[in-house]
Amino acid sequence: MYTEPCVKSDNGNPDSSMRVSVRLVLGLAAAVAALALFLWLADFVEDKAAVPFDASVRGWVHAHSSPTLTSFMRLMSLIGSPAFLVAFSLIAFLILLRVAHWPREALLFLVTMTGGFLLDLVLKVVFHRARPPSYFGTPEPASYSFPSGHALFSVCLWGSLALFAGQRVRGAAARAAIFAGAVLLAGLIGYSRIYLGVHYPSDVIAGCAAATVWVATVGYTNRLIERRSERRQPASGMPA
Repeated sequence: MYTEPCVKSDNGNPDSSMRVSVRLVLGLAAAVAALALFLWLADFVEDKAAVPFDASVRGWVHAHSSPTLTSFMRLMSLIGSPAFLVAFSLIAFLILLRVAHWPREALLFLVTMTGGFLLDLVLKVVFHRARPPSYFGTPEPASYSFPSGHALFSVCLWGSLALFAGQRVRGAAARAAIFAGAVLLAGLIGYSRIYLGVHYPSDVIAGCAAATVWVATVGYTNRLIERRSERRQPASGMPA
């Protein structure tokens, strides 16, 4: 007796297909929101106007400083420095390629970090925003202020690794823990740049927003490649 086959996902589970579709839609919505936020902030910077919340946030952060917190923020800023990011990116690439045996993710990780570097370079030159006065005797970097490179690179690094790992692990709790860790680490690095006074809050938010759009684009591309690859595989149990 013939029965109408149900529409299944690539792994044979219709519920899984629905969950994947929901995640893709949510990721697209997050990317669109991040892009809109970046464009809103960029409009102020391009017009050489003060972003409404920059001064008040800087004042509040500086008013709640302490020697212990300053030491911790210096450490977080160091973790987000170019030297650390390059070293950790190389280690992460080797782990993805040689330990996890995820060659596609390893390649896309390199694309993410290289693209993030070029994105930061181009945006800084385009907007050429001067840096604010720093706090606690922190040396002011020679580069422009908008967007924050620390924030952008941190989101690219930890966000892409969380995305690749999240697509492989099973269970919502494990996936949520991975993304929460990535958000916390990137957030602390971004906050350290505001705390030390070397960036306006809008610089950090713009860096996170730009990186979110870029990481979401790479993640979406990875998912499309993965689903296309699965569709090309012959169904198990089917006669040749």
